[in-house]
Amino acid sequence: MKANRVQIMTRLLSGLALIPAFLGPQVWSQTAPSPESQSSPGQQQAGAKARSAEAPFILKMTAREVVVEVVAFDRHNHPVRDLKESDFQIFEAAMHSQRTPRNLSAFHLIDPASPESRIDPPSAGFRVASGGCATGKTFHYELAYQPSPDGWTSGYHEILVTTSRPHVTLLFRRRYYVGRTDAPVTMPIPPTGAAADLALQEAACHHLPAPSSIALDAQLVQSGDSDSLRYSLVVQADSLAFIALSDEARRVQLDYGICTFNGAGLPINFMHTSVERVLEPIEYERALVHGFANLVEFPKLGDAALARFVVRDRETGNLGSIDVATAPVVPNELINAKWLAETRERRALLPQDTGSFGSIVPTPDTMCGDVYELSDDTRKLPEFWNLDPIGALYTTALNVENEFLTKGIPGVTSRLEWFGIDYHGEFWIGQPGEYGFELTADDGANLYIDHALIIDLNGAHQPWTAKRSIKLGAGMHSIHLPYFQGPLSVTLVLRVKPPGGEYKVFDLRDFHQPANVAKE
Repeated sequence: MKANRVQIMTRLLSGLALIPAFLGPQVWSQTAPSPESQSSPGQQQAGAKARSAEAPFILKMTAREVVVEVVAFDRHNHPVRDLKESDFQIFEAAMHSQRTPRNLSAFHLIDPASPESRIDPPSAGFRVASGGCATGKTFHYELAYQPSPDGWTSGYHEILVTTSRPHVTLLFRRRYYVGRTDAPVTMPIPPTGAAADLALQEAACHHLPAPSSIALDAQLVQSGDSDSLRYSLVVQADSLAFIALSDEARRVQLDYGICTFNGAGLPINFMHTSVERVLEPIEYERALVHGFANLVEFPKLGDAALARFVVRDRETGNLGSIDVATAPVVPNELINAKWLAETRERRALLPQDTGSFGSIVPTPDTMCGDVYELSDDTRKLPEFWNLDPIGALYTTALNVENEFLTKGIPGVTSRLEWFGIDYHGEFWIGQPGEYGFELTADDGANLYIDHALIIDLNGAHQPWTAKRSIKLGAGMHSIHLPYFQGPLSVTLVLRVKPPGGEYKVFDLRDFHQPANVAKE
């Protein structure tokens, strides 16, 4: 697809201040002059005194912070919900040096079952993501601290979180990544031409070759044209390497890649283009506050359900990525029984029920699985919390019979072997009683219900099957199923036998919470 298929309209947005809370230079500003400031000196003094009582100056400052998501479990593998800020200690754990304690600058309790507890996350560039699926379904804590100068250099940085509470285990991502902050002369020259286009396509239609270090935001813009899609794409200027010119202007060179996917997560189309802008000093200052903004418009080809945007800074090679649905998000307050029924009916037509680990397109009533690439010496389930996820999948059921992959996992990885998926979800039990679970896996997999290990099929092996029955009360229950694929064929099938019934594929659409039952 040629670049002219993507129409890029670049403009600096000056009406809305986007002040990230975690990175970049300090920004000081004050309110715009009021009409009184254009009057006589005496009136200006009187007006200044009056405005002084109303706090006329607004201090806007960004602080470099690292945000760590931490899950705490007790000795029975149940989440610990009553830890306080004083119960945590956090350290920078640099190689070949002593651990450096850091003071917490923010502390939040996050309960996924309570939307009110969710705070607006900082931009993706320097957030220590513990896996969106894992923390999205589990009560956890968000700890923020300001790193030392050593913690802000390019590359990976190790962290350590401990607690003074006895018999508590903490799980968290143990490192974060900072992209290049400059472009030294010795830096390898980024690929150009066809090689650069292929690298951008791989990043957009599969996953980034390195963790994201460019922070960006994208929003679907409604338009009257049903044949095209339009997005507002804002790149945080703090993430970019602006080239200083002799007249104090700045130049920025960005490559954009856009991959669209259908509801099953299969790539439909890839498009790319480049933007080169010279910003005058005043434009550069505005960009530091508001971001570097573009309107992106491209043809709506096929049944596109999701668009993935990748931005590459040509000066440093840093990358950023974000997924955005091609339809507007329905607010929670507008979700009703009719909408849910229609959504489930449409989703039932998607080809994800058989022979699929899931789709990259989020939908209701699904298990969410963080995807990882593993080394070829993996012989048992790894501790996924210590690895960096490369993407996420959503599925209503796990029904991958014994087969050989031919195209990897669409939208996530082209690997046919040596990957792992860590599934998390919730299901509703309306009829209490004894439920049987049957798990078949090649290679290793475990099944946890309400944080208790029910079936253990860990290890590298051919398809194995195990069963176990447990009693479940009425209400919501959690399910956790970590899985890894070694060499050759793949198998992952989960079945359930309800009270008085027969074994069938476990499908969350059979266990969704009734619309007339409020969440606890």
